[in-house]
Amino acid sequence: MASPPDSSVAEAAPVTPRLGPKLLRYLTGSVVATVCSEVAFVVLYGLLGVGTTWSSVLSWLAGAVPNFWLNRNWAWQRTGRPSLRREVLPYVAIILTTLVLATLLTHLADNWLHHEAVSSSVRVTLVAAVFLGTYVVVFALRFLLLERLFRWLHLLEAAEDRR
Repeated sequence: MASPPDSSVAEAAPVTPRLGPKLLRYLTGSVVATVCSEVAFVVLYGLLGVGTTWSSVLSWLAGAVPNFWLNRNWAWQRTGRPSLRREVLPYVAIILTTLVLATLLTHLADNWLHHEAVSSSVRVTLVAAVFLGTYVVVFALRFLLLERLFRWLHLLEAAEDRR
């Protein structure tokens, strides 16, 4: 015979996906977004001659949009319409760090390489490497911040559902 539920027993914590598969999905989504950004940067800066600031901003945007959707829907498996206040704005705040760093570092590299009188193809290659390197360095920090954001949202929504 089954015993009646005991109200003094806490509810089981929601099952969260293991970190390994989530990290692999995040890595894959980040690679897709980074390729979008890097191709846009090389086209804008290398082929079209757009300055480093605009190239960085537009390239960041070319990666940020797919990165948001891939991270939200695939890595953290969130569904439904995203909350502007709870998801989009914190995500933008987190990834703006990458934009600021990429813009600053590519500008500094471009200025330095102009003074070093290197060829245009070498300059484009090195500045594009600085742009890519910024994304690689910030990768782990972004994962930790996004993991914390989406875990907090999951717990908050679970608490709201229990009310």
